[in-house]
Amino acid sequence: MGGNVSQRGSWFVPSSVHPLFVSQLSPRTDSLIAVFLTFTCVTSVVGNGMSLLMFCRRRKKLRPPELMIINLALCDLGFSLLGAPFFIISSWSHAWVFGDTGCLLYGIQGFLFGIGSLLTTCLISLDRCLKICCLRYGQWIERRHVLLSLALLWVYTSFWAVLPAFGFGSYGPEPYGTSCTINWWRIETSLYDRIYIFLIMMLCFGFPALIIVASYVIILRKVYRSNRTLASIPSASVSHSGKDLRLAKMAAVVCASFLIAWMPYATISLISALIPSEDQESSSANPLKTLDIPSLLNWTATEYYRHIYYNPESRWSGVEMNSASIASPSEPSSPRSAFSPLVSLIPAMLAKSHTMLNPLIYHIMNREFRYDMYAMISGQGKAEKRAGLSTNLERHSR
Repeated sequence: MGGNVSQRGSWFVPSSVHPLFVSQLSPRTDSLIAVFLTFTCVTSVVGNGMSLLMFCRRRKKLRPPELMIINLALCDLGFSLLGAPFFIISSWSHAWVFGDTGCLLYGIQGFLFGIGSLLTTCLISLDRCLKICCLRYGQWIERRHVLLSLALLWVYTSFWAVLPAFGFGSYGPEPYGTSCTINWWRIETSLYDRIYIFLIMMLCFGFPALIIVASYVIILRKVYRSNRTLASIPSASVSHSGKDLRLAKMAAVVCASFLIAWMPYATISLISALIPSEDQESSSANPLKTLDIPSLLNWTATEYYRHIYYNPESRWSGVEMNSASIASPSEPSSPRSAFSPLVSLIPAMLAKSHTMLNPLIYHIMNREFRYDMYAMISGQGKAEKRAGLSTNLERHSR
Protein backbone atom coordinates (compact mmCIF):
# COMPACT_ATOMS: atom_id res chain seq x y z
CA MET A 1 0.00 0.00 0.00
CA GLY A 2 2.90 2.36 0.65
CA GLY A 3 2.79 5.77 2.27
CA ASN A 4 0.46 7.34 -0.24
CA VAL A 5 -2.58 5.29 0.70
CA SER A 6 -4.50 5.36 3.95
CA GLN A 7 -7.36 3.19 5.10
CA ARG A 8 -10.54 5.08 5.92
CA GLY A 9 -13.34 2.80 7.00
CA SER A 10 -13.06 -0.36 4.92
CA TRP A 11 -11.89 1.49 1.82
CA PHE A 12 -8.42 2.54 0.72
CA VAL A 13 -8.35 6.23 -0.16
CA PRO A 14 -5.15 7.95 -1.37
CA SER A 15 -3.77 10.22 1.34
CA SER A 16 -3.40 12.93 -1.31
CA VAL A 17 -7.18 13.37 -1.25
CA HIS A 18 -8.29 16.39 0.75
CA PRO A 19 -10.46 15.42 3.75
CA LEU A 20 -13.40 17.39 2.35
CA PHE A 21 -13.27 15.12 -0.70
CA VAL A 22 -13.50 11.93 1.36
CA SER A 23 -16.96 10.38 1.48
CA GLN A 24 -18.93 10.98 4.65
CA LEU A 25 -21.14 7.99 3.85
CA SER A 26 -20.69 4.31 4.55
CA PRO A 27 -19.06 2.15 1.85
CA ARG A 28 -22.36 0.31 1.44
CA THR A 29 -24.21 3.56 0.81
CA ASP A 30 -21.59 4.69 -1.69
CA SER A 31 -21.92 1.39 -3.54
CA LEU A 32 -25.71 1.74 -3.70
CA ILE A 33 -25.30 5.30 -5.01
CA ALA A 34 -22.91 4.10 -7.71
CA VAL A 35 -25.31 1.35 -8.80
CA PHE A 36 -28.28 3.73 -8.85
CA LEU A 37 -26.38 6.40 -10.79
CA THR A 38 -25.14 3.80 -13.27
CA PHE A 39 -28.72 2.73 -13.91
CA THR A 40 -29.97 6.31 -14.35
CA CYS A 41 -26.97 7.20 -16.52
CA VAL A 42 -27.41 4.23 -18.87
CA THR A 43 -31.18 4.79 -19.04
CA SER A 44 -30.67 8.48 -19.79
CA VAL A 45 -28.05 7.87 -22.49
CA VAL A 46 -30.20 5.26 -24.21
CA GLY A 47 -33.46 7.20 -23.91
CA ASN A 48 -32.16 10.65 -24.80
CA GLY A 49 -29.78 9.27 -27.41
CA MET A 50 -32.58 7.46 -29.21
CA SER A 51 -34.78 10.56 -28.94
CA LEU A 52 -32.11 12.72 -30.57
CA LEU A 53 -31.55 10.10 -33.28
CA MET A 54 -35.27 9.96 -33.98
CA PHE A 55 -35.54 13.75 -34.21
CA CYS A 56 -32.48 13.79 -36.47
CA ARG A 57 -34.17 11.34 -38.87
CA ARG A 58 -37.14 13.70 -39.27
CA ARG A 59 -35.26 16.99 -38.90
CA LYS A 60 -36.91 18.55 -41.95
CA LYS A 61 -40.36 18.10 -40.38
CA LEU A 62 -39.53 19.41 -36.93
CA ARG A 63 -41.86 22.00 -35.46
CA PRO A 64 -40.51 24.88 -33.32
CA PRO A 65 -41.62 23.32 -29.97
CA GLU A 66 -39.79 20.11 -30.85
CA LEU A 67 -36.53 22.06 -31.15
CA MET A 68 -36.89 22.90 -27.46
CA ILE A 69 -37.47 19.22 -26.69
CA ILE A 70 -34.23 18.44 -28.54
CA ASN A 71 -32.35 21.01 -26.46
CA LEU A 72 -33.77 19.47 -23.30
CA ALA A 73 -32.55 16.04 -24.42
CA LEU A 74 -29.10 17.50 -25.15
CA CYS A 75 -28.90 18.87 -21.59
CA ASP A 76 -29.89 15.54 -20.06
CA LEU A 77 -27.53 13.62 -22.31
CA GLY A 78 -24.72 16.08 -21.62
CA PHE A 79 -24.84 15.54 -17.87
CA SER A 80 -25.15 11.77 -18.29
CA LEU A 81 -21.99 11.67 -20.42
CA LEU A 82 -19.88 14.44 -18.88
CA GLY A 83 -21.00 14.51 -15.25
CA ALA A 84 -22.49 11.27 -13.98
CA PRO A 85 -19.41 9.08 -14.73
CA PHE A 86 -17.26 11.20 -12.39
CA PHE A 87 -19.82 10.88 -9.60
CA ILE A 88 -20.04 7.12 -10.16
CA ILE A 89 -16.25 6.65 -10.07
CA SER A 90 -15.98 8.76 -6.93
CA SER A 91 -18.72 6.76 -5.23
CA TRP A 92 -16.91 3.51 -5.96
CA SER A 93 -13.66 5.10 -4.75
CA HIS A 94 -15.29 6.42 -1.57
CA ALA A 95 -13.82 9.86 -2.32
CA TRP A 96 -13.76 12.58 -4.96
CA VAL A 97 -10.59 11.53 -6.78
CA PHE A 98 -10.43 14.25 -9.45
CA GLY A 99 -9.01 17.07 -7.33
CA ASP A 100 -9.75 20.77 -7.40
CA THR A 101 -9.63 21.12 -11.18
CA GLY A 102 -12.02 18.21 -11.61
CA CYS A 103 -14.32 19.73 -9.00
CA LEU A 104 -14.34 23.03 -10.88
CA LEU A 105 -15.05 21.39 -14.24
CA TYR A 106 -17.72 19.13 -12.74
CA GLY A 107 -19.39 22.12 -11.13
CA ILE A 108 -19.37 24.06 -14.40
CA GLN A 109 -20.94 21.26 -16.42
CA GLY A 110 -23.48 20.54 -13.67
CA PHE A 111 -24.56 24.18 -13.59
CA LEU A 112 -24.52 24.43 -17.39
CA PHE A 113 -26.75 21.43 -18.05
CA GLY A 114 -28.92 21.83 -14.95
CA ILE A 115 -29.79 25.49 -15.47
CA GLY A 116 -29.88 24.88 -19.22
CA SER A 117 -32.63 22.32 -18.62
CA LEU A 118 -34.54 24.72 -16.37
CA LEU A 119 -34.38 27.59 -18.87
CA THR A 120 -35.40 25.24 -21.67
CA THR A 121 -38.46 24.08 -19.72
CA CYS A 122 -39.17 27.76 -19.08
CA LEU A 123 -39.14 28.42 -22.83
CA ILE A 124 -41.38 25.40 -23.41
CA SER A 125 -43.96 26.55 -20.87
CA LEU A 126 -43.89 30.10 -22.23
CA ASP A 127 -44.33 28.77 -25.76
CA ARG A 128 -47.35 26.69 -24.71
CA CYS A 129 -48.88 29.63 -22.86
CA LEU A 130 -48.55 31.98 -25.82
CA LYS A 131 -49.69 29.27 -28.23
CA ILE A 132 -52.91 28.60 -26.33
CA CYS A 133 -53.70 32.01 -24.87
CA CYS A 134 -52.46 34.27 -27.69
CA LEU A 135 -53.93 33.11 -30.98
CA ARG A 136 -51.66 35.29 -33.10
CA TYR A 137 -48.51 33.70 -31.73
CA GLY A 138 -48.77 30.59 -33.87
CA GLN A 139 -48.95 32.66 -37.03
CA TRP A 140 -45.50 34.24 -36.76
CA ILE A 141 -43.29 31.97 -34.69
CA GLU A 142 -40.67 30.20 -36.83
CA ARG A 143 -37.76 27.89 -36.31
CA ARG A 144 -35.28 30.76 -36.51
CA HIS A 145 -36.95 32.45 -33.54
CA VAL A 146 -36.60 29.30 -31.45
CA LEU A 147 -33.01 28.72 -32.57
CA LEU A 148 -32.09 32.28 -31.62
CA SER A 149 -33.74 31.84 -28.21
CA LEU A 150 -31.81 28.62 -27.60
CA ALA A 151 -28.52 30.22 -28.64
CA LEU A 152 -29.09 33.07 -26.18
CA LEU A 153 -29.99 30.50 -23.53
CA TRP A 154 -26.63 28.75 -23.89
CA VAL A 155 -24.72 32.04 -23.81
CA TYR A 156 -26.61 33.16 -20.70
CA THR A 157 -26.11 29.83 -18.90
CA SER A 158 -22.44 29.60 -19.85
CA PHE A 159 -21.81 33.09 -18.49
CA TRP A 160 -23.10 32.22 -15.02
CA ALA A 161 -21.52 28.75 -15.05
CA VAL A 162 -17.94 29.94 -15.66
CA LEU A 163 -17.96 32.97 -13.34
CA PRO A 164 -16.62 30.94 -10.38
CA ALA A 165 -13.56 30.07 -12.48
CA PHE A 166 -12.62 33.77 -12.29
CA GLY A 167 -13.21 34.19 -8.58
CA PHE A 168 -16.81 35.41 -8.54
CA GLY A 169 -18.43 32.55 -6.66
CA SER A 170 -16.89 29.11 -6.30
CA TYR A 171 -17.53 25.39 -6.55
CA GLY A 172 -16.82 22.99 -3.71
CA PRO A 173 -17.57 19.50 -2.39
CA GLU A 174 -21.04 18.42 -1.40
CA PRO A 175 -21.57 17.58 2.29
CA TYR A 176 -21.29 13.87 1.50
CA GLY A 177 -17.92 14.40 -0.22
CA THR A 178 -18.14 12.52 -3.52
CA SER A 179 -19.58 15.25 -5.72
CA CYS A 180 -19.18 18.98 -6.27
CA THR A 181 -21.63 21.84 -6.54
CA ILE A 182 -21.95 25.58 -6.00
CA ASN A 183 -20.17 26.51 -2.80
CA TRP A 184 -23.34 27.35 -0.89
CA TRP A 185 -21.51 27.16 2.44
CA ARG A 186 -19.46 30.31 1.79
CA ILE A 187 -22.54 32.49 1.66
CA GLU A 188 -21.78 33.91 5.12
CA THR A 189 -18.01 34.12 4.81
CA SER A 190 -17.41 35.44 1.29
CA LEU A 191 -18.96 38.56 -0.17
CA TYR A 192 -18.48 37.39 -3.76
CA ASP A 193 -20.04 34.01 -3.09
CA ARG A 194 -22.96 35.68 -1.31
CA ILE A 195 -23.63 37.99 -4.27
CA TYR A 196 -23.17 35.16 -6.78
CA ILE A 197 -25.57 32.84 -4.97
CA PHE A 198 -28.15 35.60 -4.59
CA LEU A 199 -27.98 36.45 -8.30
CA ILE A 200 -28.19 32.88 -9.59
CA MET A 201 -31.02 32.01 -7.20
CA MET A 202 -32.95 35.00 -8.50
CA LEU A 203 -31.97 35.13 -12.20
CA CYS A 204 -31.25 31.47 -12.97
CA PHE A 205 -33.74 29.68 -10.74
CA GLY A 206 -36.36 31.97 -9.20
CA PHE A 207 -37.53 33.88 -12.28
CA PRO A 208 -37.59 30.84 -14.62
CA ALA A 209 -39.51 28.80 -12.04
CA LEU A 210 -41.94 31.68 -11.58
CA ILE A 211 -42.48 31.92 -15.33
CA ILE A 212 -43.17 28.18 -15.53
CA VAL A 213 -45.75 28.30 -12.76
CA ALA A 214 -47.34 31.51 -14.05
CA SER A 215 -47.61 30.14 -17.60
CA TYR A 216 -49.64 27.12 -16.56
CA VAL A 217 -51.72 29.14 -14.12
CA ILE A 218 -52.66 31.40 -17.04
CA ILE A 219 -53.50 28.37 -19.18
CA LEU A 220 -55.70 26.90 -16.45
CA ARG A 221 -57.44 30.23 -15.90
CA LYS A 222 -58.26 30.43 -19.58
CA VAL A 223 -59.66 26.92 -19.47
CA TYR A 224 -61.65 27.67 -16.32
CA ARG A 225 -63.11 30.89 -17.70
CA SER A 226 -64.27 29.13 -20.83
CA ASN A 227 -65.88 26.37 -18.70
CA ARG A 228 -63.91 23.67 -20.48
CA THR A 229 -61.33 21.17 -19.38
CA LEU A 230 -57.90 21.20 -20.94
CA ALA A 231 -58.64 17.99 -22.78
CA SER A 232 -61.86 19.24 -24.37
CA ILE A 233 -60.87 22.63 -25.77
CA PRO A 234 -62.13 22.67 -29.38
CA SER A 235 -59.71 23.07 -32.22
CA ALA A 236 -61.09 26.53 -32.99
CA SER A 237 -59.71 27.84 -29.72
CA VAL A 238 -56.06 27.24 -30.56
CA SER A 239 -53.96 26.89 -33.64
CA HIS A 240 -53.14 23.42 -34.90
CA SER A 241 -56.08 22.04 -32.86
CA GLY A 242 -55.56 19.14 -30.47
CA LYS A 243 -51.92 18.62 -31.37
CA ASP A 244 -50.94 21.79 -29.52
CA LEU A 245 -53.00 20.72 -26.53
CA ARG A 246 -51.29 17.34 -26.39
CA LEU A 247 -47.94 19.10 -26.52
CA ALA A 248 -49.15 21.45 -23.78
CA LYS A 249 -50.10 18.56 -21.52
CA MET A 250 -46.79 16.83 -22.14
CA ALA A 251 -44.88 20.08 -21.54
CA ALA A 252 -46.77 20.59 -18.28
CA VAL A 253 -45.68 17.16 -17.04
CA VAL A 254 -42.07 17.79 -18.15
CA CYS A 255 -41.95 21.13 -16.35
CA ALA A 256 -43.67 19.80 -13.23
CA SER A 257 -41.32 16.82 -13.02
CA PHE A 258 -38.30 19.10 -13.33
CA LEU A 259 -39.48 21.39 -10.54
CA ILE A 260 -40.36 18.44 -8.31
CA ALA A 261 -36.90 16.94 -8.90
CA TRP A 262 -34.85 20.09 -8.42
CA MET A 263 -36.81 22.16 -5.89
CA PRO A 264 -35.87 19.99 -2.87
CA TYR A 265 -32.18 20.13 -3.83
CA ALA A 266 -32.16 23.92 -4.17
CA THR A 267 -34.12 24.31 -0.94
CA ILE A 268 -31.89 21.98 1.11
CA SER A 269 -28.72 23.60 -0.26
CA LEU A 270 -29.89 27.13 0.51
CA ILE A 271 -31.16 26.26 3.99
CA SER A 272 -27.98 24.41 4.87
CA ALA A 273 -25.98 27.44 3.75
CA LEU A 274 -28.03 29.91 5.78
CA ILE A 275 -28.31 27.80 8.93
CA PRO A 276 -24.87 26.80 10.23
CA SER A 277 -24.26 23.52 11.98
CA GLU A 278 -23.84 23.72 15.73
CA ASP A 279 -20.23 22.56 15.76
CA GLN A 280 -19.16 25.27 13.34
CA GLU A 281 -20.97 28.35 14.59
CA SER A 282 -17.76 29.49 16.26
CA SER A 283 -16.02 29.67 12.87
CA SER A 284 -17.86 32.89 12.05
CA ALA A 285 -15.44 34.73 14.32
CA ASN A 286 -12.72 34.21 11.72
CA PRO A 287 -14.32 35.09 8.36
CA LEU A 288 -12.61 34.81 4.98
CA LYS A 289 -11.13 37.82 3.33
CA THR A 290 -13.75 38.91 0.84
CA LEU A 291 -12.27 42.10 -0.60
CA ASP A 292 -9.40 40.50 -2.50
CA ILE A 293 -10.41 40.16 -6.15
CA PRO A 294 -8.29 37.46 -7.83
CA SER A 295 -6.45 38.35 -10.98
CA LEU A 296 -7.63 36.68 -14.17
CA LEU A 297 -4.09 35.35 -14.53
CA ASN A 298 -4.22 33.84 -11.04
CA TRP A 299 -7.68 32.28 -11.11
CA THR A 300 -6.27 28.83 -10.30
CA ALA A 301 -4.60 29.98 -7.09
CA THR A 302 -5.60 27.76 -4.19
CA GLU A 303 -6.29 30.64 -1.81
CA TYR A 304 -9.36 31.55 -3.85
CA TYR A 305 -10.96 28.18 -3.35
CA ARG A 306 -12.68 26.49 -0.51
CA HIS A 307 -10.35 23.50 -0.80
CA ILE A 308 -6.64 23.13 -1.60
CA TYR A 309 -4.16 20.74 -3.14
CA TYR A 310 -2.45 18.31 -0.86
CA ASN A 311 1.32 18.02 -0.55
CA PRO A 312 2.11 14.54 0.81
CA GLU A 313 5.57 15.61 1.94
CA SER A 314 4.55 18.63 3.98
CA ARG A 315 1.40 17.09 5.48
CA TRP A 316 -0.56 20.35 4.96
CA SER A 317 2.12 22.47 6.66
CA GLY A 318 2.95 24.45 3.54
CA VAL A 319 -0.60 25.67 2.93
CA GLU A 320 -2.62 28.19 4.86
CA MET A 321 -6.01 26.84 5.81
CA ASN A 322 -8.85 28.99 7.02
CA SER A 323 -10.84 27.41 9.82
CA ALA A 324 -14.04 28.79 8.37
CA SER A 325 -13.75 26.85 5.17
CA ILE A 326 -11.30 23.94 5.54
CA ALA A 327 -11.68 21.13 8.01
CA SER A 328 -8.76 19.98 10.10
CA PRO A 329 -6.87 17.24 8.24
CA SER A 330 -6.98 15.06 11.32
CA GLU A 331 -10.74 15.39 11.55
CA PRO A 332 -12.28 15.11 8.07
CA SER A 333 -15.74 16.57 7.91
CA SER A 334 -18.26 17.73 5.37
CA PRO A 335 -18.91 21.40 4.50
CA ARG A 336 -20.71 23.28 7.24
CA SER A 337 -24.31 22.18 6.87
CA ALA A 338 -27.38 22.07 9.08
CA PHE A 339 -28.23 18.66 7.57
CA SER A 340 -26.45 15.36 7.76
CA PRO A 341 -24.64 14.12 4.61
CA LEU A 342 -27.36 11.52 4.05
CA VAL A 343 -30.13 14.12 4.17
CA SER A 344 -28.19 16.27 1.69
CA LEU A 345 -27.70 13.24 -0.54
CA ILE A 346 -31.37 12.34 -1.06
CA PRO A 347 -32.48 15.51 -2.92
CA ALA A 348 -29.24 15.44 -4.92
CA MET A 349 -30.02 11.91 -6.12
CA LEU A 350 -33.57 12.97 -7.00
CA ALA A 351 -32.28 15.88 -9.06
CA LYS A 352 -29.58 13.90 -10.87
CA SER A 353 -31.94 11.03 -11.70
CA HIS A 354 -34.30 13.39 -13.54
CA THR A 355 -32.20 13.07 -16.69
CA MET A 356 -33.81 9.71 -17.48
CA LEU A 357 -37.45 10.80 -17.05
CA ASN A 358 -38.16 12.97 -20.07
CA PRO A 359 -37.91 10.20 -22.74
CA LEU A 360 -40.35 8.15 -20.64
CA ILE A 361 -42.76 11.09 -20.52
CA TYR A 362 -42.51 11.55 -24.29
CA HIS A 363 -43.16 7.86 -24.86
CA ILE A 364 -46.19 7.73 -22.58
CA MET A 365 -47.86 10.99 -23.59
CA ASN A 366 -46.97 11.47 -27.25
CA ARG A 367 -48.41 9.05 -29.80
CA GLU A 368 -46.29 10.43 -32.64
CA PHE A 369 -43.17 9.95 -30.56
CA ARG A 370 -44.09 6.31 -29.93
CA TYR A 371 -44.79 5.76 -33.61
CA ASP A 372 -41.53 7.34 -34.78
CA MET A 373 -39.53 5.48 -32.16
CA TYR A 374 -41.08 2.14 -33.11
CA ALA A 375 -40.53 2.90 -36.80
CA MET A 376 -36.87 3.65 -36.17
CA ILE A 377 -36.37 0.41 -34.24
CA SER A 378 -38.62 -2.06 -36.11
CA GLY A 379 -39.16 -0.48 -39.48
CA GLN A 380 -41.87 1.62 -41.11
CA GLY A 381 -44.08 -1.33 -42.08
CA LYS A 382 -44.34 -2.79 -38.60
CA ALA A 383 -44.92 0.69 -37.16
CA GLU A 384 -47.86 1.33 -39.50
CA LYS A 385 -49.33 -2.09 -38.73
CA ARG A 386 -48.99 -1.46 -35.00
CA ALA A 387 -50.53 2.01 -35.30
CA GLY A 388 -53.49 0.59 -37.23
CA LEU A 389 -54.03 -2.09 -34.60
CA SER A 390 -53.97 0.51 -31.82
CA THR A 391 -56.51 2.65 -33.66
CA ASN A 392 -58.87 -0.30 -34.07
CA LEU A 393 -58.57 -1.19 -30.41
CA GLU A 394 -59.43 2.39 -29.41
CA ARG A 395 -62.51 2.38 -31.63
CA HIS A 396 -63.76 -0.90 -30.16
CA SER A 397 -63.15 0.35 -26.60
CA ARG A 398 -65.36 3.35 -27.25
